[in-house]
Amino acid sequence: MSDGYHLDSMSPKIGKNEESRERSRAALLQAGADLMVEGVVRNPFASLRLRAICERANYSTGAFYLHWANLDEYHNDLAEKLAADDKFDAEMADLKEVGERNTEASTLTAITRVADRDLQILVSDPLYDAMELLITTWGRTRFNEQAIRAYREFDRGIGETYGTILAKRGREPRPPLDWDRIGELLQSLIEGFTLRYKVDPAAVAYSKGSDLGPFATAVAAVLAVVTRPIGDEASLGEAMQSLFDGHTKPPEPDLGESDPSA
Repeated sequence: MSDGYHLDSMSPKIGKNEESRERSRAALLQAGADLMVEGVVRNPFASLRLRAICERANYSTGAFYLHWANLDEYHNDLAEKLAADDKFDAEMADLKEVGERNTEASTLTAITRVADRDLQILVSDPLYDAMELLITTWGRTRFNEQAIRAYREFDRGIGETYGTILAKRGREPRPPLDWDRIGELLQSLIEGFTLRYKVDPAAVAYSKGSDLGPFATAVAAVLAVVTRPIGDEASLGEAMQSLFDGHTKPPEPDLGESDPSA
């Protein structure tokens, strides 16, 4: 039997074995990913141990039991702390103050300073990573309604902050958006930038001089499109069409040459 004959006759089997190996490998990796997520979603506090908590805080277990009867009570209080409304109120007050301090500044300058401060607050918050973990785990299940309410409050607060800046300068949301919906867009934007900052801080620098940072650039670009000067009647869709195609009205559809006999 020649080498060529042997290889030709075995190749289909070899191919099937390779496909089977790839399928089993992909299935096992997917199973691991699913179980990893399911375990954390069920209990994001599963890795917390009483002794480790006390050692990190430099207190004895006796001090722990002065506050909580068991770890379940501690988990509940920790979750409540991470989702506390007073934290949100303080952050919104900080951003609104930055906006008010820049009343006389240009629109772009005011937006940039609020955006940079918003990013700075989040990335410097020692509880931010834990809050994000709680939102992506129990926020889907046990604290779902509370997480949704918190998101909507953030959306409203962010929308009001930028809305106040822009309204004083004669701008309003483009229909069908309102300030809450605009806040929703910006809140989603900062979550992505904050995650990127945690991984690669150099990619999400703050503004410096006339150079806008990436997040401030994104916020200003979004607001330039989703708001309009009072008196401008163009909707959001019409404004985007104009920016992309260079005209204010959607073009007539090109139907080609018509055939009267058709």
